[in-house]
Amino acid sequence: MNDPPSDVNENIIDIFVLSVSETVTSLFTEHLEKKGYRVTLFTDGRYLLQTLREGKPNLLICDTSTLDEEGFEVCRLIKADNDLWVIPVLILAKGSSLTDLLRVLDCNADNFITHPFDPAYGLSVIDGLLSTPVERQTP
Repeated sequence: MNDPPSDVNENIIDIFVLSVSETVTSLFTEHLEKKGYRVTLFTDGRYLLQTLREGKPNLLICDTSTLDEEGFEVCRLIKADNDLWVIPVLILAKGSSLTDLLRVLDCNADNFITHPFDPAYGLSVIDGLLSTPVERQTP
């Protein structure tokens, strides 16, 4: 895992990735770091949530294709938290079935992409999330 972001006021965009798949993490790390983003990898949702109290990333990517329910639960907890809800959350889902879509909607993720995905498309979704303010979901 990489070091969490420092408290120094930097113009670096921090992206946290929650995944246990080396394939997914290497794909995201390679493409995002080429664009100048700082990527911090997490394999444990509880540790990620603790780290968010120290500093918020500009984006969180939760890989539910390998973590399944833990990725959705982390997203739910973030979106229900009065301090953390402003973090945009991108879900990487297993497929594009109605059940998958309902699970994404249920956790209040800001967007999702299905695995496998075209890296160029994934980066365009990420760029869109980074440039659009997050709106608080109402229950």
